[in-house]
Amino acid sequence: MNTGAPADGDKVRQWLVEARLTPKVQANIDRLASSEDVRLVVVLPDVHLGKLINNGCVAATVDLIYPQAVGGDIGCGFSALGFNDTAEFLADDHNAQKLIRQLHQQVPALKQRTAQSLPAKLTDWALSDDSLVKASRREGAFQLGTLGCGNHFVEFQRDDAGTLWLMVHSGSRAMGQVITEFHLARATTSGTGLKHLDTRATAGQAYLNDMAWTVDYATLNRLAILARLVELVEAAFGITAREESYINSPHNFARRERHFGEEFIVHRKSANSASQGEVNLIAGSMGSPSYVVHGLGEERSLCSSSHGAGRVMSRTEARQRIRPADVKRQLGAVKHDAHQLHELCDEAPAAYRDIREVMQAQRDLVRQSARLTPVLNFKHPDRRVE
Repeated sequence: MNTGAPADGDKVRQWLVEARLTPKVQANIDRLASSEDVRLVVVLPDVHLGKLINNGCVAATVDLIYPQAVGGDIGCGFSALGFNDTAEFLADDHNAQKLIRQLHQQVPALKQRTAQSLPAKLTDWALSDDSLVKASRREGAFQLGTLGCGNHFVEFQRDDAGTLWLMVHSGSRAMGQVITEFHLARATTSGTGLKHLDTRATAGQAYLNDMAWTVDYATLNRLAILARLVELVEAAFGITAREESYINSPHNFARRERHFGEEFIVHRKSANSASQGEVNLIAGSMGSPSYVVHGLGEERSLCSSSHGAGRVMSRTEARQRIRPADVKRQLGAVKHDAHQLHELCDEAPAAYRDIREVMQAQRDLVRQSARLTPVLNFKHPDRRVE
């Protein structure tokens, strides 16, 4: 008997920091849980409000796939690797500011100046429609190796032994949006207002195919940034990377998985897979640690965990409540671009949960294997207002 299988009255399972969720967040959970073919919803401790479906949520279905439960930035995630030296060189402010200037030059926010060659893994993969192929040659080629804005970041970190690490947070850029919108236009609207595709039909299979392509694009996008920065650090500071330390940790995707003796389509929106022994990354804020973790394979959570700390303020609220001086104080010793402080109030550490509380709330989902403390954080500000 699969005692962990979802039963009536057990359709939503929660690992939370707060005692109660806000009404809007709860309404999104209720909408997802009551949608057609949704068998189980898992709410993780970094949950925060998203459009129609929250970030930090996992949903299991049998036949239907919900693109909105994956999110528009398909394949978004963290990638990281360690180096063969310590982070001590970044204690020198001259070195830190030199690196920040090079980051501005080497890691664009939105587009490259010239088209990049897409890896054969992407060009040999048949997308489901000619319009998507054309988009991959247009948006895809010009955005490969770009960071994006807002909470996407490049961060140099140190583990507890002092060893230097590099982490990148980025996704599929415009390609995720293009592919999501293409399939949503062909989806069926359920009674709850969410849109789904049937994986037993051509349309659902096409989304699965294109989503998998986009997850790979996002991974290769982060790899392009990592590769460029590894070359930069070696050339400028003589420090080499440990390629065997590479970790790739996507958190916006769906795939078929077996749980409770049944096969489900597991949707993760801003959530990690946490199968037994699986290595992933959980990020803090600009001023708090991130963690390398190993999954504990907890079936009740669909073998999932949080992907980060999770927002406690919307961007608009953070811009209203947090001043540049607050950001500087909250960052403490973390190196940053001081000229951007007034534009980064919505990304201040205070806009996020305490990552220690998040990790404590999911201690039965993952085991910490390394703590990565930020030394230098780089972001392109998001000038949109929620």
